[in-house]
Amino acid sequence: MGLFSSLRDMFSGATTYNVLEGAPALTPGQDRGLALGAMYAVEGHLPVNALTMEADARTAARLAKGSWDTVDAESARATYRYLLGGGHDVAYRILLPYLEAYLAVAPTRKRAVLKEPHERALRELPELALRHDLDPARLRNQFINGAYYYGNLVTYGSPDPLPRSIVAWDAARVAHVSRIFSDAGFVEPDEAWAAMEQAVDLARSAYHSWEEYESAFRTGRLFWQLGDKRFDQTKAADDVEKFERAGRELLTDDGSPWKRLAW
Repeated sequence: MGLFSSLRDMFSGATTYNVLEGAPALTPGQDRGLALGAMYAVEGHLPVNALTMEADARTAARLAKGSWDTVDAESARATYRYLLGGGHDVAYRILLPYLEAYLAVAPTRKRAVLKEPHERALRELPELALRHDLDPARLRNQFINGAYYYGNLVTYGSPDPLPRSIVAWDAARVAHVSRIFSDAGFVEPDEAWAAMEQAVDLARSAYHSWEEYESAFRTGRLFWQLGDKRFDQTKAADDVEKFERAGRELLTDDGSPWKRLAW
């Protein structure tokens, strides 16, 4: 993007997207695949038109190792299998009915009323976690922290309904890690694009609009943070707000990939 265009957008109030000049033209499928990760592109000012973070191979490899424990092509493919094979959505679907049962009575704020759904969740979730090859302690944390976080929202605010699925979170990360893996040299572009095509199919089968996708992405990101025993509600709220801003831009700005591409 040229200097004049950037200045024009700055003073007009339009959102400025990072466009990599000289990047190969995208096919419609590639364009849609990158759009899945647009929340990350806006938040991190990454190119919306190219399969790259604009990072050198060493930096990208360090990021892949630190964030994904991925060090080569084999482990990159394992990451793809995880994200495309259920990812965090498996745990979320297990936990959802327990959270909803708790939140249904949360506005009462009566300990005796809250005790039954809370204790039932803690009693049943460990076995469900083991049955689905999940970490019982992490699933327990996600329930306890989720009940506290969403319980406050239900009692004192007006939260959005919890989505049926957080496949959006997994699909968006397929697009995001594809940038990292490509820059690191772990996968060839064709393999990355193929993984993103599968992610598009998953997302389009789960949602009916970019609005639904955006909301489910944010829920998924929060759900991931809820698994931390040291979950910090203030930091999580700041993170939610940051990605809410990115989502609003993508849903409303005329230059957004989401406005250009019908769901």
